[in-house]
Amino acid sequence: MKVPQQNPLDDPEEKLSAEESKDRNLPDAQSNLGSWGDGKGEDELSPEEIQMFEQENQRLVGEMNNLFDEVRQIEGKVVEISRLQEIFTEKVLQQETDIDNIHQLVVGATENIKEGNEDIREAIKNNAGFRVWILFFLVMCSFSLLFLDWYDN
Repeated sequence: MKVPQQNPLDDPEEKLSAEESKDRNLPDAQSNLGSWGDGKGEDELSPEEIQMFEQENQRLVGEMNNLFDEVRQIEGKVVEISRLQEIFTEKVLQQETDIDNIHQLVVGATENIKEGNEDIREAIKNNAGFRVWILFFLVMCSFSLLFLDWYDN
């Protein structure tokens, strides 16, 4: 027997009739349960019970389809999270190499600054020594001129 794919509970009128038939069939099902327990009438199902089982089956199929769709969505989200995590890991590794390069540049710049400061100190010392020699030369020239001027008189 083939069951149609359309859910009969989608129509509000059918929902009401299904609920009414369920309410009416509960005492029947309970009375039949007693007879099933006795082993009598196991193969016989009333049309209402068949309809109720078909509706339940369709409802369960719908729920399973909904769960399947949710699982598909979750699977897609997990794949997307995995892809983003790979990108994140890639960027972190790239930043690690960039940080190492920056560290090397900073160390090199610090060494260059130290060497520059030493060169400046040496230049200041050399410049001070040169000034002393120029000052000494000018003083000696001045004394020579004074001596020559005194000697000439």
